[in-house]
Amino acid sequence: MFNNVIFSNAYVEIILEEDQVYIRSLQKKYDLAAFQEVLKDLPRIKITQFIALKASIANNIEQLVNIGEYRPIVEVSVSNDHLKAFANINLTQDEFDQISKKDLIEFILLACKKQNILYGIDVQEIKSQMKPIEKFTVAMALLPVSGVDAIIKLFEIEERRPQIFDDGKVNHYELNLINKVNKGDWVGERLEPTLGIPGRTVFGMLIPAMPGKQMKLTYDRKTISEHLSENKEKTTLTAKKIGAVIYENGVLTICNYLEVDGKVSFDTGNIDFDGFIEVKHSIDDNFSVKASNDIQVLGKIGVGGVDTIESIDGNIYIRGGIAGKNKAKIICNGDLFTKFASDCTIECNGSVNIGYYAMNTRIIAKEVILESLNSKIIGGHIEANIRVVAGEIGNRAEIPTRITVTGFDRLVYKDEYDKINVMIENFKEQIIYLNQKLAIYTPSQLDESQKKIYGELEEAYENYNKQLKILYEKKKRYVSYLHSKGDGEVKVNRCIYPHVNITIKNEQYHVMQPSTLPVSYYVQNDEFIIV
Repeated sequence: MFNNVIFSNAYVEIILEEDQVYIRSLQKKYDLAAFQEVLKDLPRIKITQFIALKASIANNIEQLVNIGEYRPIVEVSVSNDHLKAFANINLTQDEFDQISKKDLIEFILLACKKQNILYGIDVQEIKSQMKPIEKFTVAMALLPVSGVDAIIKLFEIEERRPQIFDDGKVNHYELNLINKVNKGDWVGERLEPTLGIPGRTVFGMLIPAMPGKQMKLTYDRKTISEHLSENKEKTTLTAKKIGAVIYENGVLTICNYLEVDGKVSFDTGNIDFDGFIEVKHSIDDNFSVKASNDIQVLGKIGVGGVDTIESIDGNIYIRGGIAGKNKAKIICNGDLFTKFASDCTIECNGSVNIGYYAMNTRIIAKEVILESLNSKIIGGHIEANIRVVAGEIGNRAEIPTRITVTGFDRLVYKDEYDKINVMIENFKEQIIYLNQKLAIYTPSQLDESQKKIYGELEEAYENYNKQLKILYEKKKRYVSYLHSKGDGEVKVNRCIYPHVNITIKNEQYHVMQPSTLPVSYYVQNDEFIIV
C-alpha cells in the first residue's frame, strides 16, 4: 500500500493510490514553482487540495498528504447548452506520440458512452483534431431548422398609367382600369408556414424547431372564399362572384360589376349602377351612365354627344376619346383617362390624363396632364389647382386658349407630405411590433382569455395595414403635386402660340409671340416666373 511512486526527486515523492494522488516531503527548501514544472510532465494529476500541497512543501511534512486526483487518459465534457462535447487527452506530447491512435479513439468513444453522449460523434473529425492537453470537439448537436414564415401573394392591381403609342396607322391609348374576375378566379394565396425541422443534442434529446410565423389574410369574406389544400400547405382565395377586384380601405374585395356587351343605347336605357361598369363598345348620344365606382368604355370610337358619364367615387377611362358635340359632360371623383377630348365639359377631383389633344373643352381638375410630346391643347378653358402639362398649347391659327391654375400653398402641401411620411413610418413600426406579438401565439392552443387578446391584436394589425395602404396612395398623389414648380405651374414641352392666356394664382400672362422651346410658367412668392 502507498508503494506506487510515480515521481520522486531529492525533495518530494508523488504516490498514486487507486485514483488519489499523495505527496511526501523529503527535504526542506523546495520551491513550489519547481513543483509546478514537474506537474507539466504529469498531465493526469489534477490538484484539488492546493493548500495541503503548499503546506506539505513549506513545512517539510514527511507524512503522506492527499493533494488531488489521478485523471483518466481521456476526459469528456459537454457544453452547458448540450450542443457540443469535448475531449481532453491527459498525456504529454511524447506519450501521445507513442500511444496507438486506434486505442486512443476507443478510449474517447468509451468515455462518450459513459457520459451518454450518443449523437453527433464524428470519428473522422476526432482523428483530424485530437491532440494532447488541449480540449477539442468530439461531438456536435444537430441544430434545429426554423420553419419558413407564411408567404402571402395577393391580386396585384397595376398602377393606372396609360400606354401611348403609334403603330404607323393609328394612335393608341391603352389602359385597364377595371380588374375583372369571374366566379372561382384566383385572387390570392398564402403558402402556409412550415413547422421546421427539430434538432438533437449530443445526448440525443430533441431540440424543438421554431415554427414559421403565420400571416393573416385580409379580405372581404362576403365576396371571397378561402380554401385550404389537401396537404394543408397552401390557402387559396377565389372570387365568389363576377366582379371587379379592389382594395377597399386596404381590404381585398370583389365589387359589383356590370358588363355592357355592346353599347349603351335604347336597348339598355340609361344606366345607374352601384359598382363598376364596363362598356365593351360605346355610349349613344344623349344617354347617361352613372356608377358608384370606376367606369371604362372600351370601344375604339369612344363617345360622342352623350348626356353624362359620372363616377361618384371612382375613375373613368374612355379608350377611344370624347367628341362631345358641345353637350357631353364627364364627371368623376377620381381620375379621368381618355385618348382625346373635344367640345365637352370635364369635372374631375383628381387628375385628367389625355393622350393626344384637348380641343374646345372646359376642364376643371386637380391636374391636367397631356403626356405625349405631340399632345395639344387648343381653345377652351382648362382650370387646374396644381398644374397643366401639354406638348403644345394654342395653334398656328392663334385660337384663344385659356389656362388657369388656381394654385396651392406649397408649404402646406409639403407639411402634409412630411406628416404622411411620419405616419407611414409609425404605422410600419406598429405593424412589425404587432406581428411579433402575434407570432408568440399558436392559434390552435389558446384558452379563452388568450383568444380574446389574439383577436384584438389581429384586429389592430389589420387596421394598421389598411391605413398604411391608404397613406401610400395619398403619398403618391402628393409626390405628383410637389413635382410641379412654385405654387402652380403650366408646363409646355414643345411649343406655345399667341393668344394663349395663362393665369396662375391671379397673376396673368398673355402669350404674344410663339415659342418653340420647352417652357414653364409658375408663380413663386407672388412673382410670375418663366423659365
